[in-house]
Amino acid sequence: MDTAVAPLVRIRDLRLEASTQRGTAHILRGVSLDIGRGRILGVVGESGSGKSSLASCLLRLLPSNVTRLDGSIVFDGTDLVQLDESAMTQWRGRRIAMIFQDPMTALNPLFTVATHLVDVLKRRHRGIGRADALGRARSALVSVGIADPDLRLSAYPHQLSGGMRQRVMIAMALLVEPDLLLADEPTTALDATVEAQIVDLFESLRQKFSGSIVFISHHLGLVAQLCDDLCVMYGGTVVETGPVAEVLARPQHPYTRALLACEIDSDAQGGRLVSIPGEVQDPVAPHVACVFAPRCQHADERCRASVPPLQDSGAQRRVACLRHGEIG
Repeated sequence: MDTAVAPLVRIRDLRLEASTQRGTAHILRGVSLDIGRGRILGVVGESGSGKSSLASCLLRLLPSNVTRLDGSIVFDGTDLVQLDESAMTQWRGRRIAMIFQDPMTALNPLFTVATHLVDVLKRRHRGIGRADALGRARSALVSVGIADPDLRLSAYPHQLSGGMRQRVMIAMALLVEPDLLLADEPTTALDATVEAQIVDLFESLRQKFSGSIVFISHHLGLVAQLCDDLCVMYGGTVVETGPVAEVLARPQHPYTRALLACEIDSDAQGGRLVSIPGEVQDPVAPHVACVFAPRCQHADERCRASVPPLQDSGAQRRVACLRHGEIG
């Protein structure tokens, strides 16, 4: 990331908590992160690491059991955390758009594709005529590779394949012309063939989209292919950030190294799949030490006694590990 240019979004000490039957869940534990202008940030980590919760905070679409949202999300000079609900609605669907994991649940089954797309355009462009909106909707479907757009405009979500529904979701997001596009594991619900098509679509769209993208994924190979910068999350914290090529080539945090070791090598013949021993820290547990320490082969008493800060570790690199200089 070019440090001479102020980031589009600057997140500092973001904390998210929710009430559960077992006590308070610490979902995000002091997340600090920059999203560069015109760049694609990949966010990776195991399930339960806080990736989707981070996206929900950026949209301020949070479940009813949330009891605490602290810290700051400064988007182009405005702290989204401080906005009331009325003010926040002016950001959603205008400056921020999201592509959800499962388009079947994100799209309303009672409305046609045309209604979905036209409603987005009417919200984004006050006073737009229906004929103009339909024309833009048709062009958007063509741009995401949907053949026979007039037929698809009249279809309902259940009449489309999973791949087509995801393309409709992408078209809706692009019609918003957002400054920030959130893509929350947009290929998870698709089979391998359709996933490859959506990845190709993202690669072509990135040349036309001038805003910033947060691309959430479990797939490090996919992130390496699409993204400029990388954020590795674990247990509700950011453990490592930096340019994607640098982080993947020279990971500094033991968790990043463990994730890379778990990637399946398509050229490998046989052998056992690698996994990370242990389990992700219980979100109800207090944050008094390194969250990865119970699973880390390099952890010592310092790691179990204090929370490591996310600190500079080289040009455009940051890592939250007390021993990263010793185990490199």
